[in-house]
Amino acid sequence: MAGWWDDCAPVPPLLGRAAELGEVDAALARVVRGGSAVVEVSGEPGIGKTRLLTELGRRAAAAGLRTCAGRATQFERQLPFGVYLEALRPLPAFADHGCDDAVLEPLRIYPAVRGLLSANAVPGLVVLLDDMHWADPVSLELTEYLIRKPPPAPVLVAVAYRWGAAPARLVDAVAHAGAPVTRISLGPLPPADLAALVDTAEPHRSAVLRASRGNPLYVQLLSRFRHPALAALAEGGELAGGDEEYGCERYVLAGIAAEIGVAPPAVRRVAYATAILGDHAAVDLIAHVCELSTRDTSEAVDQLHRTGLLDVAGGRCVFRHPLLRAAVYVHAGPAWRIQAHARAARWLRDRQAALPVVALHLERSAKPGEIDAATTLIDAATGYVAAAPGLAARWLATALRILPDNAGLAVLRQRARLRHAQALGFGGDLDASRAILHELRCADEPVRGEAAAFSVVVARHRGDIDEADAVLRAQLRGRPRPAVEGRLRVELAAMCALREDGAGAIRQAEQALALLDPGRPGLVAAAEALRAFGALYHGLTSAARRYLRAAVRTVDAAADAALRPHVELLGPLAWVEIQLGDLSAAGRHLARAHELMDSLGRSGAAPYLLVVESALETRRGRLAAALSLARAAVDVGRRMGSPEMVGMAEAVLLRPLTCTAGPAEAIAIAQRLAAAHRPRAPMWSRVGGVNLALASLAGGDAAVCLDLLAGPPGSWPACRPVAVDRYVLRAVALAGTGDGRAARQAADRAWALAAGADLPYERGLARLARARVLAGLRDFAEAAGQGAAAAAELGAAGAPVEQAVAWHVTSLAYRRAGSVRRHRQAYELATTGYRRCGAGWLLSLLAEEPSPVPAHRAPAVLAGLTNRERQIATLVAAGHSNQEIAEHLFLSRRTVESHLSRAYAKLAVRSRTALANRVLGSDQRQDVAQPSGAGLRGSR
Repeated sequence: MAGWWDDCAPVPPLLGRAAELGEVDAALARVVRGGSAVVEVSGEPGIGKTRLLTELGRRAAAAGLRTCAGRATQFERQLPFGVYLEALRPLPAFADHGCDDAVLEPLRIYPAVRGLLSANAVPGLVVLLDDMHWADPVSLELTEYLIRKPPPAPVLVAVAYRWGAAPARLVDAVAHAGAPVTRISLGPLPPADLAALVDTAEPHRSAVLRASRGNPLYVQLLSRFRHPALAALAEGGELAGGDEEYGCERYVLAGIAAEIGVAPPAVRRVAYATAILGDHAAVDLIAHVCELSTRDTSEAVDQLHRTGLLDVAGGRCVFRHPLLRAAVYVHAGPAWRIQAHARAARWLRDRQAALPVVALHLERSAKPGEIDAATTLIDAATGYVAAAPGLAARWLATALRILPDNAGLAVLRQRARLRHAQALGFGGDLDASRAILHELRCADEPVRGEAAAFSVVVARHRGDIDEADAVLRAQLRGRPRPAVEGRLRVELAAMCALREDGAGAIRQAEQALALLDPGRPGLVAAAEALRAFGALYHGLTSAARRYLRAAVRTVDAAADAALRPHVELLGPLAWVEIQLGDLSAAGRHLARAHELMDSLGRSGAAPYLLVVESALETRRGRLAAALSLARAAVDVGRRMGSPEMVGMAEAVLLRPLTCTAGPAEAIAIAQRLAAAHRPRAPMWSRVGGVNLALASLAGGDAAVCLDLLAGPPGSWPACRPVAVDRYVLRAVALAGTGDGRAARQAADRAWALAAGADLPYERGLARLARARVLAGLRDFAEAAGQGAAAAAELGAAGAPVEQAVAWHVTSLAYRRAGSVRRHRQAYELATTGYRRCGAGWLLSLLAEEPSPVPAHRAPAVLAGLTNRERQIATLVAAGHSNQEIAEHLFLSRRTVESHLSRAYAKLAVRSRTALANRVLGSDQRQDVAQPSGAGLRGSR
């Protein structure tokens, strides 16, 4: 397939990129072998990103791979899926996969594109996506989807974007890609390589090289400048006070625009029209916009091509670089642009072009009173309220501005204002959305009902639980139909759950179940899940299990189509499953939620589900995944403009962050949340408070921990898992203050609650608390027994981090009890557990403890060894492998083996076992140093 890499197309030489080309070849080799790959190319404007993608396409074609390419552009950055329509249209079976319409919903486009790539991946497929910093939001979401969930075929996806404008979600997707990643960051080229691009004499040549600052595109553009201007740029004088990131770029563009300004009138108008039309700049449309004949337009296009400003590809005229188009667009002047956009809109509408394409021009040209234009903008925006909210909000604002304010158009205006409020809400401007929705409370039905429903969504995103509750109850007072009342009561049950009002959640959920049609399993399942949630938080653990079983039966029997509108219900369902210890079911339901979300595209449920999944991964001991999910939820919350969602995600982030990075970073985040009074919802605020108590305890501040866990019994929910967590942390904190009696009472209370509710994970935590308290009371033998029992229970409950903490506590108790062998075994189990979970900070605490085998253990036996040989012999006796010893001592494995061989000879032994026996003796027991207490700060 021809493209940027077509051998007939002249391209500048690729200089100074040998290392980068080696990485490109390695990525292509993976695809040739049948694997998938991702290539990320980043750098400043003009540094050679497009040129490197061109070379990647050429080499892929030479290797016999299929190749296709798309390039995002600045002025269509809000046109949904624009880059993919360009890239994928040449592929066979494009239309068969449902990918031939620019207005497709994410429900169809995401899996359709993935299937299309798989279908064309023989012998392999390379997809090049350039200038993704200008891509529209849904193209970015689709790219993220393909990178995180690559097609099951040999496909390479290459993306290029600018450093300063890198799309955050794309950067994150590449960092967590589902395929091997090659990251190429292009820096400035050295003068020796740049010099080959300049075909002028000195001193002009040197001035070009200095002013370019190593940027090959700027070299080519600046070569056209006269020497005085180049000298000024080279010295930096004209850059003073300019934009630090794009100042030089701005002056280069000004020079290019000046060149257009002195071109013949027809050429100048064709350049202006091409800049205005962008991706749909066909010659006949350019001629219409310019009000020139087709012949004159074609001649002007050829002249612009000869001057190096325009290329013609696929019947369309495109500027050689988006920066050129930006300069020409600005130079055209505002009045001419308005008229040109109007002519383009009429031409496209007469030919029944897609509504979004027409709307792009109407937005810039429509005048007050043009009802048809306003209607077109409203209709075009309606399909993109959720998928591309920024674009939809702009179109709707324009429509409302030009729509006449008369009674006959009241219904149309109300509908447009509702969609505008929804677009603003999805786009993150919650305050503006709320203001419009408040005004629509007096609108006619069905706008009033839709506005009320969306105002609940906005209130939840803002954390205004009372406001959401009030809106729902006001709707109930209107005596709605049973089906509508059932839906409202499901939402009220959710509000109760966020308030930790378990009894209220049960009551509202049961009233909803009495009203809902069993033929609508989505809402029925939501009501059952919230009833289980309410029972759990009301302290009715057995009832929660019973209600949970009913919810699971309904969810598992429901079709995807029935659940998709209510995908958020899988969040509370999985949360209850996690609290009751059914991690497998929680994982299964969250996986299904992901599948539903993949087909939905943008959804307000995303951060809730990411947060619950982060909590699940924390419990499973997959700390890196837990952090990634929580941070992704933070990013989504920020993009949605929802400080409540950000606070909720960061509240869950605190626990895995404490285990991996330590308490200082977690405490800093928690203090920032507290200062902002986030999250507002009591349930998520409680999660954040308990996790801050954990971080404070881990940081050695028992007083702050106890302060956070204080309060009369009625101020805490009756939820058994929450109560056990509270008493476990209190027991450990009280033990740290020396109040052994109160610590024992708290640990016993935790045990009674966990055992009474038959919660294995919580029983393990309660035993762990007992071990800590007993160690503080110097009953080390009993502490070790409780710690080992806790490790067994926590391991069976699928909590490897807490299990490793239990082994850590046990190892220190065995040290104090004098059992070296058992201490060593527990120490190794703790070390292995921390490493597997990625609990770096906890592992560092363990490393600070005295070695499992004290250096003074057998001085007479080791006296003849060197210090290094003595270290290695001691570690061998502790059960470490040669590789582990090498990593611990920062040596090569061969060096360890050499030292070990000499130690064998000096001690007259022939095996590791014999060496260990010489170092340790038979089974001696010896009291050792006082433990520091670090590492005993484990919790849920």
